[in-house]
Amino acid sequence: MVGAKLSEGLNFSDDLARAVIIVGLPFANMGSVELKERMRYVADLEKKAVPTSGGNNGRDVGMELYENLCMKAVNQSIGKFL
Repeated sequence: MVGAKLSEGLNFSDDLARAVIIVGLPFANMGSVELKERMRYVADLEKKAVPTSGGNNGRDVGMELYENLCMKAVNQSIGKFL
């Protein structure tokens, strides 16, 4: 998601201090058919898992998946530098 340049990471073999700054968030393409199907799938699983009387506390599990995919990409990118 973040891109091929960051997928392999960088090797900082010396003892010089550096900073990692991420500008913007690498959200996936919301128009992607694969992403839409994954979001629909987790929403269907949530409906099956949560009793209808209890509801889902107003949360959209599809959007949670979307946001978590973004945060996972950010964490993986930062982890490559450390």
